[in-house]
Amino acid sequence: MKGISAVLIVRNEEKNIEACLESIKWVNEIIVIDQSSTDKTVELAKKYTNNIHITANKNICNPDREFGSKIATADWILLIEADERVTTELKTEIIAASVSTNTMDIYFMPVKTYFLGRWIRTCGWYPAYNPRLFKKGAIKFGAGIHTNGHFLTNKTSYLGNALNHYSYNALNDWIDKFKRYTSHRAIENFAKGKRPNLKDSIMSLFIRPIYYFIRKYIFQKGFTDGWRGLFISLSSPLTIIMEYFQLIELSDATTQKDISK
Repeated sequence: MKGISAVLIVRNEEKNIEACLESIKWVNEIIVIDQSSTDKTVELAKKYTNNIHITANKNICNPDREFGSKIATADWILLIEADERVTTELKTEIIAASVSTNTMDIYFMPVKTYFLGRWIRTCGWYPAYNPRLFKKGAIKFGAGIHTNGHFLTNKTSYLGNALNHYSYNALNDWIDKFKRYTSHRAIENFAKGKRPNLKDSIMSLFIRPIYYFIRKYIFQKGFTDGWRGLFISLSSPLTIIMEYFQLIELSDATTQKDISK
């Protein structure tokens, strides 16, 4: 089918889902993959589409993005999250790209992320290009968290208008994602065979955190975004430290289990 299939992976997004779907109701097909929500997410999504699939809660999007991409029936796929909005200007550009006679297969678009009501221009948060519009079959998604997938083509280009991202409306939103992402990354690294050692401890607990704070706050000018910029600049080092301590916890638990056998 010619046109665009929008694919959303959601869980407990009753506060966001309607505004998101309203901003993309012009696409040819909306596919919602719900990771076992316990609120009214599915009920609200049914106002816009019947193409809703319930899956297990995986805490990450990519496995279900792969599923959604495979069942999409349109030629083009638009990836969007429940806390994102497509502006009128971006809509026009997306449609133009999908009907263009050029040979591009993947389009990156800038993302404007808002933190507690303010668009963050610094800390590396903007333009933060993401591949969100692509021809079906152009990207394959694995099991990793927050990766752009494996590109099966090198025919890429960029859109000029930004996707609005309202990811953090309260500090609790950041805390929830922080806990989920650091835990998953630690489990992912442990499964790959990574274990704590002296060199990694020095890098993960001291050198990398200091480096990323200086990079975000000074070189990426986080200081110009006031206390929000300071918080964001501190959050990256904290994420690195927490991931490593969770890896230590997993390693200790495994060692104790082996000893008790």
